[in-house]
Amino acid sequence: KHYKKEEKRVFDAEPNDRKIGKLCEYASRNPLRIPKITSNLEQRCFKDLRNENFGCVKAVLCIYRKLLSSCKEQMPLFASCLLGIIRALLEQTRQDEMRILGCNALVCFMGEHCHISMDFDSVSYLF
Repeated sequence: KHYKKEEKRVFDAEPNDRKIGKLCEYASRNPLRIPKITSNLEQRCFKDLRNENFGCVKAVLCIYRKLLSSCKEQMPLFASCLLGIIRALLEQTRQDEMRILGCNALVCFMGEHCHISMDFDSVSYLF
């Protein structure tokens, strides 16, 4: 349940690198918790997208960006959640800013994706 406390701290106020770093550090030390953490992040992101709370959506993407760099070996544990979020962002036809965030997240994902062996078909469903 420690990860829930860290997640809550990230969203309590303006997220900062230190709080996001603590959550990602916890995830890298406890890789079995990564699916649970990212599932919670995915649910929160979808809820915040529906409610047009874009600040929290940006915070979720900051967390994923940090996870991509700090938990490269565990990427298969959270890739499907991240791709689901990216797909939802790219489908935001009324919110160009969210679509741009989705494009940036996809670029970050693909940049890290090239460094590990993972089936490229997992990305193809986006297009």
